[in-house]
Amino acid sequence: MNLLFRRKNEPSRRQFLVQTGCSAMGITSVVNTLAHLKLMQGALNAQSSGGGYKALVCVFLNGGNDSNNMLMPFTGTARTDYETGRGVLTIPTANANAALNALQINATNVAESDPLGGYLGTFGVHPKFNHVKTMFDTGELAFVSNVGTLTQPGVTRANYATASKPPQLFSHSDQQVQWQSSIPDKPFTSGWGGRVADLLDPVYNPTTGNASMSVSISGVNSFQVSPTGVVAPYVMTSSGVVSFGGYGTNYASAVNNPSLLFQAANYKTGEQGRRLQAFENILQMTHASLIENAYNGVVMNARVTEGMVGTALQGTAGATAGTSTLDTVFNDAFVGSGFNANNDFTNQMKLVARLIAGRSSLANTRQIFFVQQGGFDTHTTQIPAGSNTGGHTGLMNNLNCTLKGFRDALTSMGVFDNVVTFTASDFTRTFTANKGDSSAGSDHAWGGHAIVMGGAVKGQRVYGKFPVLKLGAATNSIDSTGASGRWIPSSSVDQYASVLAKWLGVGDAQLANIFPNLSRFNSPSSAAANLDFLDFSV
Repeated sequence: MNLLFRRKNEPSRRQFLVQTGCSAMGITSVVNTLAHLKLMQGALNAQSSGGGYKALVCVFLNGGNDSNNMLMPFTGTARTDYETGRGVLTIPTANANAALNALQINATNVAESDPLGGYLGTFGVHPKFNHVKTMFDTGELAFVSNVGTLTQPGVTRANYATASKPPQLFSHSDQQVQWQSSIPDKPFTSGWGGRVADLLDPVYNPTTGNASMSVSISGVNSFQVSPTGVVAPYVMTSSGVVSFGGYGTNYASAVNNPSLLFQAANYKTGEQGRRLQAFENILQMTHASLIENAYNGVVMNARVTEGMVGTALQGTAGATAGTSTLDTVFNDAFVGSGFNANNDFTNQMKLVARLIAGRSSLANTRQIFFVQQGGFDTHTTQIPAGSNTGGHTGLMNNLNCTLKGFRDALTSMGVFDNVVTFTASDFTRTFTANKGDSSAGSDHAWGGHAIVMGGAVKGQRVYGKFPVLKLGAATNSIDSTGASGRWIPSSSVDQYASVLAKWLGVGDAQLANIFPNLSRFNSPSSAAANLDFLDFSV
């Protein structure tokens, strides 16, 4: 369990940053250009709070999503190259079985995302992306093409051997950390979500007793690691809060009312009640040792935070969102899919929706959530025949329905405009198949496509530059090495992530503190960079 709650006799985060920012610099450096003093100055000088509630939801597609089949050319020269290069992994457009065909989407800016001019015709999405297609066509969702970890711009096939590149490319663990830190050329110290939270928390969540700005529904991650420890993420599971063990479900064996904390009359008279009372009495003691006090503070804060989060969830115990129950909203999204809505990933997203519904109990106007969908390491049987739930087909099916259910839940609460959901993944996968039969999959690659969804998204567009789907040394190829289709990213994680951070409230002057490598690339929201996918006024 994690530190989330600040008691009233403790300094505020603003005071903490002022008092410790300079001294902390003498102990350690956060990252190359991100020092404690800069975080302190950022927190004190960031734009004034306001604009109501906003949240970012990071959906990490763990294992390396083959986004070549998530977003693809539907017509044009690029379609010909797609069918030639993908081989047995091709998603058709004119199969006799319509359920296997790609779904054409109505992108409004094909020319801007066209890498050559005249290369792209129209775009299509995975056959199981019917809800995604609808949200794209109605302007609620967009794609950002060919994003990946980069240390410097200008990497080409010709200079690949000598150019500065992220270390350990094509490694799951390394690329996951680098995606979530955005600083691949330095040892890991913090995630970009953690740095954003450290900067914005004292500005937007200054209330004494508020919950952590960072909440993970999928375990410990690199994305939300704070460089200062000021905003420690609260880690949950898709089942809810993680309670102290040995006291029954939701402390039923130890207390009469789990919502009441530290009240003598509330403890039950049995052994478990007495044991919990004794333990919590110890937590409230003051010790001569600063280390003991710090330890007690962490555990005490975790216990109190658990109560706060429990209260927020209790308000949605019936899974109510607006006039519909969340269960109904999510179940409706899965109708006809052949997929069961009661799965871990969908339950993670449902829990995020419940926390947003109960946000008043957490006392925050800014939040960052982390969820994770696993299973994307599709080296074999990527397209299982006749299956809607297996392989990459099943993953796309589940993602499609879950995003639809989450969208409908937020809409029923009236907060769809206040939440931006975005995807990230280790990397995409090789464009070519690793076999020539139905058991084929794809291997580890580099730049891939991402999804952004929300009322603030300038939808019905494909941002960034789509890759030229030519292999090896062919003219205009951006295949990094060999001839398997490992696309060199045309946009960096820094550029992609900084647009999200700016929408949440990071000022232009502070972007460099959060993303120290950003200045190496084009301005993230400029027309030239073609990454202006969010409306900052929403």
